[in-house]
Amino acid sequence: MKGIMREWKAPALLLSAVGISYIGDFIYLVALNLFIFAKTDSVAAVAGLWIIGPIAGIMTGFWSGSIVDRFYKKHIMIATDILRACLVAIIPFLSELWSIYLFLFLISLCSSFFNPASSAYTVQLVPKEKLLRYNAISSILITGSLVIGPAIGGALVQFSSYGVAIWCNAASFVLSGLFIMLVPNLHSVEAEERTTSFMTVVTKDLRMVYSFLKNNRYFLAVYGLFQIMMTIAIALDSQEVVFTQDVIGLSEAEFSLLMSITGIGYLLGSILMTAFGGKWKIHYLIGIGSVLFSAGYVLYSFSSSFFMASVGFVVLGFFSSFANTGFQTFYQTSIPAQKMGRIGAALGLFQSALLIVLILAAGFLSEMFGVKPLVVGMTLVNALIACTLSLVSIVSHLKQASISSAHHAKKEM
Repeated sequence: MKGIMREWKAPALLLSAVGISYIGDFIYLVALNLFIFAKTDSVAAVAGLWIIGPIAGIMTGFWSGSIVDRFYKKHIMIATDILRACLVAIIPFLSELWSIYLFLFLISLCSSFFNPASSAYTVQLVPKEKLLRYNAISSILITGSLVIGPAIGGALVQFSSYGVAIWCNAASFVLSGLFIMLVPNLHSVEAEERTTSFMTVVTKDLRMVYSFLKNNRYFLAVYGLFQIMMTIAIALDSQEVVFTQDVIGLSEAEFSLLMSITGIGYLLGSILMTAFGGKWKIHYLIGIGSVLFSAGYVLYSFSSSFFMASVGFVVLGFFSSFANTGFQTFYQTSIPAQKMGRIGAALGLFQSALLIVLILAAGFLSEMFGVKPLVVGMTLVNALIACTLSLVSIVSHLKQASISSAHHAKKEM
């Protein structure tokens, strides 16, 4: 028992940092969306919040991974947590929309370094055979945050102020940084010749990323389809406040409650994943989880009441834990740890560009044709992509299993 506790001590500290940070993020998400919509009464202004992060991702995607893979990930995570805490704490004092967007952009720049550093550090810290269980536990923490965060955020907005809710996120970044200080320093880089300039390093790294993706086309296909599906889901989320209030007719308190109900579905799925996830194949988790996750969104898009929307969100939350845990483990086991920062940042560039296009298109089309036709159309497209992903993932796995079985039989002969 003591051996297990010692083995999981560092991962537990990292999970604690993740959990605390996510609680703050969900409080902040509710408060900021409601604040901007109340301030401007504009769908476009709310949608603008969702493209700031992708813009930062595009600006840093070519070179942030080169830095992440060459420095201590722990130090990068601590520094970006503290910087984000300071920047978030200032937002309630800002009155102009452009200044709020500017600070959100700076926060997103920090996240562009934190996220690939965190992914690479996780792979270095957690043994490969324990990654699926680690990701399942991480899903429970994210789920708990999704249940607790919006409820706290809604209560703070209703009984206190938007500023107090936003400051809670700043405090969560500080606590996250303190927990990360307690984990060990880990560093792993490839042996390489000294280069003359940073641009030479970046160019060399981009060639490495291209070579990796060219030689791992199945990984690229699964990654691309999954990220397109999730990016459409994020674009749908950017219309969520408007859709739930203007189409379904929910209040701000009901909107916060709806997000918490989503977390209940995610929590149930994550608990099931933690208990039995080790017995399930990653490809089935991705394939089946994605199809049923998208089905929950379709149900939500046709909702006309709080109850129907709740059922849709419980379904998508439950199976989102399967799809995300399976994909995260697939991603972590497909890329070498010493290359993960560079490959992750470069792939994030594609996701960021796609997200900007989809969110801007969603905001424009919702203004032209209305929110409901947009949401219904996007959920149906997402369901088609999820079915394609399921087919690619499961068929490829069965084909690989058949080849391995034939090879094994040939060796026995």
